[in-house]
Amino acid sequence: MSQKADSKLQGHAWIQEDSFARQIIERSWDLYCQFDIHANLTYASDRFLDWVGFIPEEFQQIARFIDSEYRVDVQKLFIHTLQTQVSSKIEFRARSLVDNVIWFECLAIPICDSEGDLVQICVGLTDITQRKNQESRLVAMAYHDPLTGLPNRRLFKEHLQQSLLQAKRTLRPFALMIVDIDDFKIINDTMGHDVGDAFLQAFVRRIQGCLREEDMFARIGGDEFMILLPAVDCDENVKGVAQRIIQSVDQIWDVLGYQFHATVSMGITMFRADLMEASQMMKEVDIALYQVKGKGRNHYRFYHPVP
Repeated sequence: MSQKADSKLQGHAWIQEDSFARQIIERSWDLYCQFDIHANLTYASDRFLDWVGFIPEEFQQIARFIDSEYRVDVQKLFIHTLQTQVSSKIEFRARSLVDNVIWFECLAIPICDSEGDLVQICVGLTDITQRKNQESRLVAMAYHDPLTGLPNRRLFKEHLQQSLLQAKRTLRPFALMIVDIDDFKIINDTMGHDVGDAFLQAFVRRIQGCLREEDMFARIGGDEFMILLPAVDCDENVKGVAQRIIQSVDQIWDVLGYQFHATVSMGITMFRADLMEASQMMKEVDIALYQVKGKGRNHYRFYHPVP
């Protein structure tokens, strides 16, 4: 630690009195610091001071580097450690002096004197950024289609169920659409899977151009996609979206040197108060799609419940 830092923090922490203990403790964590019971900083490791960029006097000065989403939770951790005198742990995201985003695992350890009175809180921080990034990649793989990057069936169904529950509370209607590419198997079989994959990626970009930012678009199968349209209060609004999608697809496509014509068929259902499960709505759009397929394709149809 620099002479300036030593003079600033001199005499406030037992760890400064034993260089061997200091080396052991600091090597146990990526960053290390200590606070008194009033949240004043009494010791900080060299790497901690390098990360912050200056010698802070109290917890609040350090807290500004913590992502606002986690700042209150970290403050609660500090208070909890003070009140219970029990070690506590939390994970949070922070931003360093050079603006790098870092994930930390934070362990707060209470230190008591010989009479059992709390005198300090030691804080050890471990950089877990690599692990959190790997977790994010695994989550993305579990919930997104690798070819198109769209949400997959699992994520879409969870989101649909949440939308259904919310609509029951707010009575704000929404629509569900299934979009099926007509004769996609022929494209794959006659032109190859590379052309089929490239077509699907181009198809997704074109459909996204027909949707609002708040609409959810997902790939639920090989050539089947679903769209959730929140806050639509009448069939006419949904028809407008369906017509835009049909017009955007119904043309000659040029993909990897191959030219072909493509169309889509769609099934649609609207939120109703009697709907209970996402799977029920997904079944309804399947029924409507089947009816379109049986009557010529390249069109859409609303599901109408049997009285």
